[in-house]
Amino acid sequence: MSVNIVDHQYQDVAAGTGSLPFIISPGAEYLLTSFFLQVNNINNRIEIKATIGWEAQLLLLTIVPKLLFRIRRGGTAAPAPIIYQTTDSAFIGTRDEGPWVSLDFTTAFQHTEMATAALVGTFQQYALTVEQIGQNSVTITGPVHLDGTVYL
Repeated sequence: MSVNIVDHQYQDVAAGTGSLPFIISPGAEYLLTSFFLQVNNINNRIEIKATIGWEAQLLLLTIVPKLLFRIRRGGTAAPAPIIYQTTDSAFIGTRDEGPWVSLDFTTAFQHTEMATAALVGTFQQYALTVEQIGQNSVTITGPVHLDGTVYL
């Protein structure tokens, strides 16, 4: 049985380009990037991969950054449905172990879904967002990579 690629899109934002780096604070959802994929058959399988570089600034504090990464379908913010979400965090020392410097982290994940009747015959936007749900601030340094493939 062969697998055919129906559509493939990706967005790359290299570190230091576009709006990178930027600081995110708790309480807001930030768009990182998005693209559109064509879904043309109820038997389509949609695979999305993401990689995000981020940094926690460490001072004389216990910092527990926790990031909530989301993939939304059909828009870049609510009310577009969340089709996948995952968290990443880092516990970084105690106040007596400082002073610290910036530490770099990378989060990568993959999500696969099957087409539904409502998606067939459409170009669907898939958006990668991030929200800081931990303590203190985090910097999205990049690179940010979002890759999507539709298979039949």
